[in-house]
Amino acid sequence: MRSPARLRIAASLLVVVTAAACSDSTGPGQQTAAQVAAHFDSIAIRANAQSDTNSAYGVRSFLSTLIELPAALGAVPSTVSVTTANGVEQWKAYELLDVFPPGSSNTDSSFILLAFRDADAHTAIAVFFDSTGTAQDGGIITGDTISVNPSQGAGSTSLTSTSTTCATPSGSLHNPQLGTIAVSQCNLAKFRTSLSLTSPTTPGMDAALTTVTFTNATVNGVRAVDQASGATIRRVKAMLRSASNMTSH
Repeated sequence: MRSPARLRIAASLLVVVTAAACSDSTGPGQQTAAQVAAHFDSIAIRANAQSDTNSAYGVRSFLSTLIELPAALGAVPSTVSVTTANGVEQWKAYELLDVFPPGSSNTDSSFILLAFRDADAHTAIAVFFDSTGTAQDGGIITGDTISVNPSQGAGSTSLTSTSTTCATPSGSLHNPQLGTIAVSQCNLAKFRTSLSLTSPTTPGMDAALTTVTFTNATVNGVRAVDQASGATIRRVKAMLRSASNMTSH
């Protein structure tokens, strides 16, 4: 994300969302990765059902699916100290490193940061980074359905370590979007990430979110290699990038 940059998550993200209805009352807190995955599985499915009457919930379903993915693979969310316009808050965060399969003509990797303010991710941030770890585009969703397009932003990330092989997602997860994502290799990972966003005052948005920053945070997540045929993570992220319509200045 070149600074300053204009970041967008467009309503057309809806084209990559599919799911059916269910609910769950548990939240991330100090829970296991499996419990976090089950929680966001329910949120994603419920939001998609709500999108039948309010299309803005499709974005919430998609973001919840992205949060669900590293949890389903065994990663526990990190707690990140985020400085907002009102002071320091404790958010949860995940990061995903997506790698092309061996032998691919394209060797670039890409990262996605997912940070959420509360247990149900009523406010969440998604930011995409290129293969060098430089943030390129992203945005804030708040109040479940309000898209906030930052006016300025900068960020960087790097993979600091990998560890054990990822878990196999539980058969009790019912979000169909999760089932479309397949990887050939996956390891739990840690990242070092910094982010700074400045956003305009937006109706329905907490004014504290006009500035959101953190520096050198350790973020848990996964390093995933796409399958040689299909590259499903890559396709979904490419669709999202196309829909986000970022404009740089």
